[in-house]
Amino acid sequence: MDIIEGLDPLSIIAKEEEDKKQQILLLQKQEEQQQQEKRRNDSKTKHKELEEEEKKLESLTKLHLHQNAGNITNSGDTLELKQHMRNKWMNHFCVINFDLEIGQILDYSFPNATLKDEESTNLCFLSFPDSNSHLQGDIIYSFKLKQTLSNGSTTFQYGYVFFRQEKDASISRGYLQKSVVLLSDESFVGLFKKVIEIVGPLYFDHGNTLLEVAYQNILSWPELKLGQTYELPILGYILTFHVPHTRGTPHIIDPSIKQHTFSTPWTEMKLVSNLKSIDLHNCFKGFTSKLWMLWEMVLLGQPILVISQTPPMCSDSVLALVSLISPLRYCGDYRPYFTIHDTDFHKYTSLQSNNQIPTSIIGVTNPFFLKAFGHWPNILTVGNASSRLGSFKKIRSSLPNIMSRDLLSKHVLDNKEKLVSDYKPFTVPDKNVLKKISETVDDTVNNELLRTHFLQLTHTFLIPLERYFSSLMPLAKTISIFQRPPRLKSFDKEEFINRISESDEKLIVDSKSKEIEMYKLFLDSVNFKQWLDDKRAEAIKHLNILYRKAILEADILSLLKSKNSSSTATDLYKRIEDQLILEENLFQTSDEIKQKFKSHLLIIKEYLAVNKTTPSP
Repeated sequence: MDIIEGLDPLSIIAKEEEDKKQQILLLQKQEEQQQQEKRRNDSKTKHKELEEEEKKLESLTKLHLHQNAGNITNSGDTLELKQHMRNKWMNHFCVINFDLEIGQILDYSFPNATLKDEESTNLCFLSFPDSNSHLQGDIIYSFKLKQTLSNGSTTFQYGYVFFRQEKDASISRGYLQKSVVLLSDESFVGLFKKVIEIVGPLYFDHGNTLLEVAYQNILSWPELKLGQTYELPILGYILTFHVPHTRGTPHIIDPSIKQHTFSTPWTEMKLVSNLKSIDLHNCFKGFTSKLWMLWEMVLLGQPILVISQTPPMCSDSVLALVSLISPLRYCGDYRPYFTIHDTDFHKYTSLQSNNQIPTSIIGVTNPFFLKAFGHWPNILTVGNASSRLGSFKKIRSSLPNIMSRDLLSKHVLDNKEKLVSDYKPFTVPDKNVLKKISETVDDTVNNELLRTHFLQLTHTFLIPLERYFSSLMPLAKTISIFQRPPRLKSFDKEEFINRISESDEKLIVDSKSKEIEMYKLFLDSVNFKQWLDDKRAEAIKHLNILYRKAILEADILSLLKSKNSSSTATDLYKRIEDQLILEENLFQTSDEIKQKFKSHLLIIKEYLAVNKTTPSP
């Protein structure tokens, strides 16, 4: 019997097996090609990213080199500088857990945080409420973490906390207590409280991986520049945020927020709290009429102890006080949330007399501070009992708010907001502002009303100081390219007081003698010192700009002919050469301007050559 090819069952099976093998090989080949293509694309993308990073690094390194002559000398320094540049918006995410035997511990950090033992301990205690044994829910607040650098100087990181406590039968003590903390060098309170509000709940759903994803999101944000507005993506949300023009003061403005139109694994959560970072009206709703007195105390550098039952109310109130004198920078030591475990606790308790206590605003929740800091001249109790008890809530759910009423002494839980102080204010509350607030139920409107009023009040207070400082400035016509920019006159406090004494103008106090006394106190404050330093730096910069403009616009040849002096020409050559070095190394000067300086130098060289003189190197 003949077997027809293709009909034999064994042949058919063999052929099918061969076809399958060919298909598998073909698929494998296609997959390898796709992977190679992906690797090439990834390599190109990575190469492009590296090129961009290297350009940024080169620019930053140049600036660093010229500001710190030769500090970057090896690859380790360069890598450290690069890492600092990349992490400019934030430093770390940290997870603080409660261990039944040890207490608060740093459970996880990304990137890995290298902290000294005392800094790690302080971080752990700042990340938990001081008194929280009977509460349930979530809270969000901020703090400052002090760090000591290798050269002995101190600096601060800013911490933004999402704390959760809820019943958990699987834990021996019956409660889960854990915090997620964002650490940053920037005091962008509005921005980072919103970020931690997004990240915190999602962490409890997805774990540590979520923090790594969030960190990568933030790492992709544009380079941080002052005065710029950014759209910042974070876990499926877009935060529109305007960076302030200066550093040093807490930036309390909230970003606007919207969700991506496309779906991501993280966008199931809806933000329910709509936290207003710092609401001046709500922080001091119970005693609005005392705000004028508080404004004076902050302005003049009076030490203030702020006590409340919860870290959110405590930290917000401290930041609200600091912002009360805006646009003036508060230059004392302010701690939105402070515990007895802080390394500075003993420093403050050892200062027994009022005149020893430095300019500071300290926020606390532990009633022990009423004894330890009982000698402080000004103690502010914020939030009545009901508002303090309501500070804890479960974000994305509605767990009951429970808090023991015996946590704070009667000084705090007598349901009264109070300011205990011997300070005698110079100003009086504005009756028109108080009347408008009493007639308005909209908290947002009242907050804006208070913000605008105290902003104008601070501006008005600064008017005589601004006028006097302007008189210290040399006239623009005195600027000559043959001389360095003229120096500012010194600020003479006695002369300033005499000037305002001679004027009949009363700006913020009805009594002229009281207003003068208020200015005298301000002149002795750290806030004045910083204001004067800032004004001098601004003025020197302005004078240098005028000097630079005079050089650029000068008719060098005509000036040299009018002077007809080789020594003057040589001196001018050195001055322009020095300015060119500054332009090339410290300023982002265009090639066109630098070329103008070089052409001036060439003209002077030719002039000196004709006069048989060579400028010294």
